[in-house]
Amino acid sequence: MSYPPGVRATARRELSRMAAQPIYPLLLVVLPLLAFAVLWAIFSSAVPRDLPVAVLDRDHSALSRQLLRLIDASPTMKVALSVASQAEGERLVRQGKVYALVTIPDEFERAIRRGESAPVVCHYNAQLLLPASLIRRDLRGVVGTFSAGIELRRRQGGGTPLVVAMAQMAPVRMDRHTLFNPELSYLVYLLPALLPTVLQVFILVLAVQALGCELKEGSAAQWLATAGGSVRKAVIGKLLPATVHFCLMGLAMLVILFQSLAVPLRGSLTAIIVGTLLFVLAVEAVGIALVAWLANLRFATSAAAFLAGPALAFSGITFPVAAMPLPAQAWGALIPLTHFLRVLVDQAMRGAPVAVSAVPLAALATFVLVLPAVSFSRLRRVATDERFWGRL
Repeated sequence: MSYPPGVRATARRELSRMAAQPIYPLLLVVLPLLAFAVLWAIFSSAVPRDLPVAVLDRDHSALSRQLLRLIDASPTMKVALSVASQAEGERLVRQGKVYALVTIPDEFERAIRRGESAPVVCHYNAQLLLPASLIRRDLRGVVGTFSAGIELRRRQGGGTPLVVAMAQMAPVRMDRHTLFNPELSYLVYLLPALLPTVLQVFILVLAVQALGCELKEGSAAQWLATAGGSVRKAVIGKLLPATVHFCLMGLAMLVILFQSLAVPLRGSLTAIIVGTLLFVLAVEAVGIALVAWLANLRFATSAAAFLAGPALAFSGITFPVAAMPLPAQAWGALIPLTHFLRVLVDQAMRGAPVAVSAVPLAALATFVLVLPAVSFSRLRRVATDERFWGRL
């Protein structure tokens, strides 16, 4: 691709600066790859398995032991400890050594034989949302299956045919159809959102660092002169090496997700690729605006961290946007990550028509076109005014 002379000269100058400063290899290669590897390792098992729970069996009967075997055989829970008292079990939950305490009461089997209720009690820490929800769901399923089996045998023992007994036990049934992520895989659910979240941090910080250091080091006039006095060429040439690098890294991220990790791809790969490239440019546009209007590397870096750090919380991935207050919804709309994740989820997981992703793609394009346009004149001013030079 052919670039104007000012852009080429500025890009060569930026490559020389990158080679001379250790922070650039860290932000471009080392830290992003390390973060990707850590997230990959965390979610490699896809679904949490064998979460340790403690049990307090006060009955020590054949039925109580059968129930404990069913709990231990569930995919989510593992009977790790048997405690002698309620206080000991609760202490283990508070210490984080187990995620739950399951208590089987006295005379558990006798109550069941008599047709009486025999409650199984579970204490768990609901602050740990993921393990708490998984244990609650699977324990309810285990106890429900165990109870249904006992009731079914009782009805059959009274002479009721099996089909009739099953119909009597569940006269109304829910027929559920999981449209997306039927395996309940957290790799499919969270990793496609976390990788772009991490990537946007490095894109934004590096854009702020690349532009802001010209003000900090007082070299802004030389930077503009290299670009022939054009702010537009200066910014394009300045960010061109990082833009190419992060676009390639974004495409590599898609290869990791859809090829290596087999994340479903039900929609348009072209829309996702276009969204990825626009996402990189949109995040850089935010960095341009921060440096231009704050005119201070330290303040711009702090603002970048303020924007990028909690961005996932406003994207609608972990908490539904419809349930957020209007200020939170508006804030989320001002973050490029929100729109890119909408494209990624709609096209990869839901297989939505491309037209559905037109709005978030247009939002990303708006970031790319509008933010630099309203920031270039301000950036020219701070780059040519010595009062803005040398600030930390």
